[in-house]
Amino acid sequence: MPVENRTDTSALEAPSTDGTTARLLVEEPGRPPRVVVLPSGAEVRVGRAPHLEVSLDDARVSRVHAVISYDGRAVHVRDEGSSNGTFVGTTRVAGIQPVAPGSMIQIGKTRIALVAGAGDPIRPETHGPVVGTIASGNDVVAVDPATVSLFALVRRLAASDLPVLIQGETGSGKEVVARALHRHSRRAGNSFLGINCATLTEALAASELFGHERGSFTGADVRKTGLFESADGGTLLLDEVGELSPTNQARLLRALQERAITRVGSTKPIPVDVRVVAATNRDLLVDVANGRFREDLYFRLNGMTLTVPPLRLRPRDIVPMAEKLLRERGGGWRLGPGVAGVLQAYRWPGNARELRNAIECAIALAEGNELRVEHLPPALRGDSEVRNLHTTTLPLRSKVDEVERGAILAALEAAGWNQSRAAQDLGVSRRGLIYKMERYGLKARPNAGRDDP
Repeated sequence: MPVENRTDTSALEAPSTDGTTARLLVEEPGRPPRVVVLPSGAEVRVGRAPHLEVSLDDARVSRVHAVISYDGRAVHVRDEGSSNGTFVGTTRVAGIQPVAPGSMIQIGKTRIALVAGAGDPIRPETHGPVVGTIASGNDVVAVDPATVSLFALVRRLAASDLPVLIQGETGSGKEVVARALHRHSRRAGNSFLGINCATLTEALAASELFGHERGSFTGADVRKTGLFESADGGTLLLDEVGELSPTNQARLLRALQERAITRVGSTKPIPVDVRVVAATNRDLLVDVANGRFREDLYFRLNGMTLTVPPLRLRPRDIVPMAEKLLRERGGGWRLGPGVAGVLQAYRWPGNARELRNAIECAIALAEGNELRVEHLPPALRGDSEVRNLHTTTLPLRSKVDEVERGAILAALEAAGWNQSRAAQDLGVSRRGLIYKMERYGLKARPNAGRDDP
């Protein structure tokens, strides 16, 4: 069957009319993204040869490197004996491997994302701006369905000037969501400014937000332009808005109602055209009920609420986020055996900020350009080792044994205790994995699914 290959990525937001096509997004450095539409029963060959359906200009890619096929139910990738391998996420493909929607196939420098398949057509209301693992720009990773849905809603809201309240735990990515709202809006050519209200005293908050006239208070030697004026025509993020004092809540309410601000020490109103996005890790409705936050201001800020899920509730984002952080560092950094399993087993109380710190820590400790389990912060390794209650711990002969046991346990957890998949993730044979499990007293989890023979 013919394969449709086009550079117009608007096809990503068109619904599949019959549910019998899969869509791939090919992101090759130096070329515009290409959408490949696979009908049921079709396959595409990927490689350096010019006659292939997906021809890549990359010396590290074999002439016929891999084949991607669609049978109407699932997409599969098959490596054709390439020298440098084909990867789904961080796993090297051996034989034929199914590819789940949202997964990323890596071939040389090129990334190929499966963005929809049968029964999972791309519709704006569910997938919106998904482009591979990048949903709304280079600072956004959205692979997990929870994050994909969030950024689909972000893109729709960006078209309006509706005030948005972003809720989420500290470090979960509220500012990233606010920047995506700005980037997709008509205001994208103007300023995006932000301020953390929790760091400001009452007097300083009024000056920072609305500006002040010279001589309006001790130390006001010059006139100051506030953030509302500076963001005119653009977007202003008020982070931790629940920390504003009652006086400044009243000032903010007046500015939003009148679309004008008055500098401290002045009586002259100054019109401003600003979209205000507020963010908080507090439950503002509870604060309203307790009298800590003005109800009228809450409804002024909350035209629509977006909730950013914590990292532990979007586990499919964790490894792509780590890989993105490594790409940003350059130098060919990669995740070593077992690391992905440890990252996914950890609960990340500090969310994306803690993940960044963990990767930076591992880079600092690594001797080459491969991050291994022993390079990760101790909290991550410890968390993965105490998760399973069905293991018998034997005395460990060395720190190396302790690290190896933790890596094996994390890989088994990540693979749902499927020994073949865990062995593949660790880069060892299944027989070798079973030997290590016996050595470290790691018994098969009760009621686990039957493993392959």
